[in-house]
Amino acid sequence: MRKLRYIAFLMTFCFVLCTQKADAQYHQNFFGTNKVHYTDFKWKILETKHFEIYYYPEMQELAERAAGLAEEQYLELETRLNHSLIKRVPMIIFSSHLYFQQTNTTPYELPEGVGGFFEFFKGRVVLPSDGSTTNFRRVIRHELAHVMMTSKVNRILSQHRKFNHPGLPLWFTEGLAEFWSGEPDFQAEMVMRDATINNTVVPLQYFYRVEGTYYMYKLGENLLHFVKERYGDEKVLLLMENCWKYDQFEKTVELTLGKKYEELNREWIYWLRKKYYPTVANNDVPSAISTVNTREGFNSKPAYFFKDDKEYLFYLANRNGYTNIYKQELKTNKSEIVIKGERSSAFEAFHFFKSKIDVNKKGELAFVSKSGESDVLYIYDNDTKKITHKYMYKNLIGLASPSWSPDGKSIVFSGLSVSGNDDLYIIRVTGDENDGMIEQLNNDFYDDRNPAWSPDGKYIVYSSDRTHYGEAGAYNLFLYDRAKRQTYYLTSGNYMDDSPSWSPAGDMIAFTSNRRGTPTNVWILPFRIGESDFVSDLKKSPETLEDKYSPRPLTAITSAVFDPVWTNSGDLIFSAFEEFSFKIRTLPDAYAKAQALQPGERIKSVVVRSSWITPTKAVTQANTKPYQKRYGLDFVQGAFQADPIYGSGGGAQIGVTDMLGNDQYYFVVYNNARSTEQILYDWNFVITKINLNQRANFAYGLFRFKGEFFEIDDFGGISPVDENRYGGFFQLLYPLSKFERIETSLNISRFKRDATFGTLLPIDGVLVSNTAGYVFDNTLWGPTGPLDGNAVSLSVGYTTDVKRSQQNYSTVIFDVRNYARITNRSAFASRAMVQWNQGKNPQNYLLGGSWDLRGYPRWSLPGTRFFVVNNELRFPFVDDLNLRLPFGGFGFRSIRGALFMDMGNAWGSQFNDGRVILGNQKFDGIIGSLGTGFRINFFGVLVLRFDYGKMFDLRGYRIFGQKLPGNRSRPIVTNFNETRDNEQFGGRNFETGEILKNPRWSRGIFWQIWFGYDY
Repeated sequence: MRKLRYIAFLMTFCFVLCTQKADAQYHQNFFGTNKVHYTDFKWKILETKHFEIYYYPEMQELAERAAGLAEEQYLELETRLNHSLIKRVPMIIFSSHLYFQQTNTTPYELPEGVGGFFEFFKGRVVLPSDGSTTNFRRVIRHELAHVMMTSKVNRILSQHRKFNHPGLPLWFTEGLAEFWSGEPDFQAEMVMRDATINNTVVPLQYFYRVEGTYYMYKLGENLLHFVKERYGDEKVLLLMENCWKYDQFEKTVELTLGKKYEELNREWIYWLRKKYYPTVANNDVPSAISTVNTREGFNSKPAYFFKDDKEYLFYLANRNGYTNIYKQELKTNKSEIVIKGERSSAFEAFHFFKSKIDVNKKGELAFVSKSGESDVLYIYDNDTKKITHKYMYKNLIGLASPSWSPDGKSIVFSGLSVSGNDDLYIIRVTGDENDGMIEQLNNDFYDDRNPAWSPDGKYIVYSSDRTHYGEAGAYNLFLYDRAKRQTYYLTSGNYMDDSPSWSPAGDMIAFTSNRRGTPTNVWILPFRIGESDFVSDLKKSPETLEDKYSPRPLTAITSAVFDPVWTNSGDLIFSAFEEFSFKIRTLPDAYAKAQALQPGERIKSVVVRSSWITPTKAVTQANTKPYQKRYGLDFVQGAFQADPIYGSGGGAQIGVTDMLGNDQYYFVVYNNARSTEQILYDWNFVITKINLNQRANFAYGLFRFKGEFFEIDDFGGISPVDENRYGGFFQLLYPLSKFERIETSLNISRFKRDATFGTLLPIDGVLVSNTAGYVFDNTLWGPTGPLDGNAVSLSVGYTTDVKRSQQNYSTVIFDVRNYARITNRSAFASRAMVQWNQGKNPQNYLLGGSWDLRGYPRWSLPGTRFFVVNNELRFPFVDDLNLRLPFGGFGFRSIRGALFMDMGNAWGSQFNDGRVILGNQKFDGIIGSLGTGFRINFFGVLVLRFDYGKMFDLRGYRIFGQKLPGNRSRPIVTNFNETRDNEQFGGRNFETGEILKNPRWSRGIFWQIWFGYDY
């Protein structure tokens, strides 16, 4: 789970902070979703000449295919790069993307768009199977290209003694991996053709603006194909091999190709236009031949429903950052959300590009969603607006594209088994003793997807790569006869035939295909002509099938269409890509147009009735072994601190994990001695062990902090203390789902603190602290902070000194946050937070600063109790700001504005004479601030916050005749009045003890700059 790693990371730095109070405060306020490790994998290793394949026994067949494919791709890349690997490459494979998301080789969550990754520090390749051998081979080749590329570049830089080289740009490394993975697929063509025709291609010199996106991958890939065509294939390799000569890749390009970025970009854009502009002469953009049904966001997977003379459309859409299922009346185009996705454990993900949805004549919607470890098939009743059925199966980890039978009692769908094979299944939906019974239609390694039931219930048509052309990545249509349990070829050829849909009369099938070399268009396959149909003619006169039942093109568009469905009136509804967006569109009178297609427009398909196999490396006793933990360095990092107040120090931190990332060790050593004599004694260390192998994650460790530190005292001042603390800790986290978890911790420390001077009490005891908490978080983040969702954290704890009873106090922390979306990029954020310590000599919290009460100096308001209420309107301010200077330029993106109002206070600080507690500060009312500001996101990892506003003091004021609590006897120092006693918030005359007359604060105007995301 991510939190444990962050805790370990924070623990390594807690001794650098001026006080452990701040560290504890921010530990308690941690939010974030969970990476849940549901499955106990029994890992094994299959060794080949160049690879170590990590797999679990349930997918042995997939592991054998992965080994064969990896060796096959290695030989090709070895020849192309003229480079060999010295050590075996660790390749960790999963039989589904849902299992892949549980990997601990990376602390980050892996969305569905991530098909695999190469982790360069340990040289690991981690990837899943989605049931498609073609995709599996391409991903293996892509990630292996990264391995070979990294190895060769490191060797080149080492040979030329270039040890501080900044590296190659991301667009080049990812584009090169795609370039070496094979020819551009239809999706790459779709993206580049659309961008060229609509004049939205990002220039080469601005590739950084789309860094890390799918678009960047395709831009880099396409540019390198242009370089290959214009300058030769060897120049692509030279761009990598010449990298050592310059730190700037632009100069490497100029040396290798003789062109600067601007010149190369002009040539490339011209090449794109010559390639794609002629397609407009014979093809249309989707908007020219169809009417749009959806205008906002990304929309896909339409399903048609007819009731009471009204036509409805169900579909998936992402319009505000969350993917939901919408219902829309076609006549009015008014839409509503029927199933909210990505907010709860029941509907974690809808597989936007993979799984279709379907609705039967009763209005029952069948759809698939990830829920916990695996996919679940849900049935939603449109009349009662409730989920009526929920189906999940132990051996089926992934489900996709359910299709109702005509009688509404069965559903056929594509199921990905634990072994990694994608086959067709039928489930009974009857509500009786047969409800949920499942039948498997085929069982092999071919990828079978997008099934559709014929209107008479006799046949199921689906797409599969089981033809001879499947080895090259082709998919064709097949017909399954329910009564005879036989499968027939409907199409065959080196095409991408997919998403079949029966016409209401059952006489023709609409499907998508790239048969004309275009990305995808809608094609029509006749199934019944007059009194005969495909199956009957197959028996009587099979020689006439290719002419009589060959596919015919219905559309000719420039980009791509997906998932066509028929309406009762004969229109065709589909999802189309245009201007870098997916929209649901309607092609009117499609049935009539399909009937009018003439034989001259038909294209014959060549039937080749042979299957194919992949290269494999068999698992034997000699080449396999059980997984044994093998640890290696994840990072080694030095640290140095120099501060006029906190002093100086230095040290190092080391991270060590096993190959699977399940066992993690973090070591930190630090010395903060202020004199030569203290060097041998003031050593600090933290040793942390984290175990992520099971669903319940735990961490434990030892620590020691010794030396002179500075802590914030009860009056907000800085007090030096000589502190010696050592002990151990244990933390257990149990995720209930991706969005919820419970957690508990125990900390035992021998703690001795001697105050050099100031108001802090000395402590000498053994402190035992334990906490228990609950966290919920389903927030959706924008570039500078959350924009939607909710977050709740509740934590209770108890701390006691078991040696001398110097400290005994209870702790309650409650933090609730709500983000109400106003528009796609604006929201109203609110937070209410209370932290409360009660008992003997409790620990102070620290209030003030950019994350709670803005305008007040950071940690200037100590107290054993505090509350804060924050309200903030977040809105887009500047999307793109570019500065051009004589020597270059730079730009900023995602600048967001804010209007805010903060209110709160801290109280409960103890007054003492250095030996005993004399009393506690009482609650003295509400203070706050309001103002505006902006945030700038730097490189996606760092946010600069600037706030400008006015502080206010409501203590003792009357509002509408009611006196607010508190008075101004306690001074609150601002950044602007440290030398003006009469311009602070309240206060007493330190000589006479009298409250200052007409106390006021300086104009109250403040500005603050800090780094960090919004709360």
